[in-house]
Amino acid sequence: MNREAPMTVRVLAFASLRDALGTAALAVSLAAPASAADVLDALEAEHPRLAPFRRSLRVAVNGRYVPAETMLAEGDEVALITPTSGG
Repeated sequence: MNREAPMTVRVLAFASLRDALGTAALAVSLAAPASAADVLDALEAEHPRLAPFRRSLRVAVNGRYVPAETMLAEGDEVALITPTSGG
């Protein structure tokens, strides 16, 4: 698979993920093609405090929950969401 020029996606982090990343929103540049899992890998490399959340977090791309293997396009919005419990 040929890697192309970098693409940028916007990442939104909620709850404790926001604390782990130190911000609620950031831009991540990746070599295309890239998946949501590639975004998580890049973020974890830069923010090791994200590691404990990897197994349980959910990913949404452009407002829809998706598997981490979902391929991304330039400008996509990737939301990282921790599981919630309610009563």
